[in-house]
Amino acid sequence: MTDAERKKILIAEDDPATCKILETTIEKWGYDVIATADGSEAWKIFQTDPDIHIIVSDWMMPEIDGVELCKLVRGAPDRRYTYFIILTAKSQIDDIISGLESGADDFVTKPFNQLELKVRILAGERLIDLETQLANKVDELSLAYSQMRSDLEAAASIQRSMLPARTGQIKTVRYSASFIPCEEIGGDMFNIVELADSKVGLYIFDVSGHGVPAALQSVAMGRILSPFNPEASLLLDPPTDGNLDPVVAPSDVVNRLNIRFQSASSKGDFITFLYGVVDHESRIFTYTRAGHPAPIHISGGKVVDIDDKGDIPIGIVPDYDYVDNVLQLEPGDRLFFFTDGIPEASSEDGERFSEERMVNHLAEFSELSIERCLTRLVKAVKTWQKKDTGDDDMTIMGIEMGS
Repeated sequence: MTDAERKKILIAEDDPATCKILETTIEKWGYDVIATADGSEAWKIFQTDPDIHIIVSDWMMPEIDGVELCKLVRGAPDRRYTYFIILTAKSQIDDIISGLESGADDFVTKPFNQLELKVRILAGERLIDLETQLANKVDELSLAYSQMRSDLEAAASIQRSMLPARTGQIKTVRYSASFIPCEEIGGDMFNIVELADSKVGLYIFDVSGHGVPAALQSVAMGRILSPFNPEASLLLDPPTDGNLDPVVAPSDVVNRLNIRFQSASSKGDFITFLYGVVDHESRIFTYTRAGHPAPIHISGGKVVDIDDKGDIPIGIVPDYDYVDNVLQLEPGDRLFFFTDGIPEASSEDGERFSEERMVNHLAEFSELSIERCLTRLVKAVKTWQKKDTGDDDMTIMGIEMGS
């Protein structure tokens, strides 16, 4: 046994001769030994020395006997496991049960046999080694978990930085949004941005699945949908002398995305997506939706039916031809865009919140500001499921047309 592997053994024995024999014998086997005259002294030393691995204690001692010492050791906070052997002349089954109930690991009958004691100590050493290996693995896992949490928080920060402010206004279009991921990061993404001339673009999408894989897909899509770099954005065509309107039609944007993200289908993933352009002067909203829920149109406090063509999600058919839909809006009209995490939020008995209930809430609160309207809806969903987050990401964005 090398010095680095030497175990430290604490002896508690009130008989001086027996204590000396134990100390000499155990040291001869290659262990570091601390010998004490009773349980009280042993307990004081144990509290100050975190490197004690094994305790060999007499049962019958003044003040603190072996059983009481064992109970104290087992109750000590923030200590790794200590193997406890009791030396005793007791042989009745009730006595042995009492010792085991105190937390003792093993017994050696007095007068002890040296070979038997050595075997008991070796068994304890093996257990301590296993416990140390396990503790080291736990430490490694804790470190890895801490690093993973740090990485997730950084990723969540990046994802949040790609979202618009919770409320705001672009031109005459006022908007408000709520995003509640079911995990640290999620697959939902949305944005509203100013495009060229009188146009405002908005999108919302939901990558299938949760967590890191879905978030990576959503961030990748979010980056190429940013209009701030016209050379790289899918929303704007590079300016040319003959290109009077650089804003790309929604159907063309979705067609291009569908080509880029075909790799998702090979893994069984897909992306529901809705992209639209509002002309705030004509109040015409042109949009394409790929497997995404249709927008909710509220006008004058009433729900307006939308009859559009809902195309298939992105990443399924490579040569699919997506189409545009057109809505004529009036001043004060509202459109709401959402992911399925809200209508599918479940109560404790498994009932879903439902799209009908969501639409009714949005119509009921239509006299409130669009910000307060969404706040009321989110509160209703949380009350329904009796928790702040759902089993899926929950996203909703609303816009209101100005005059």
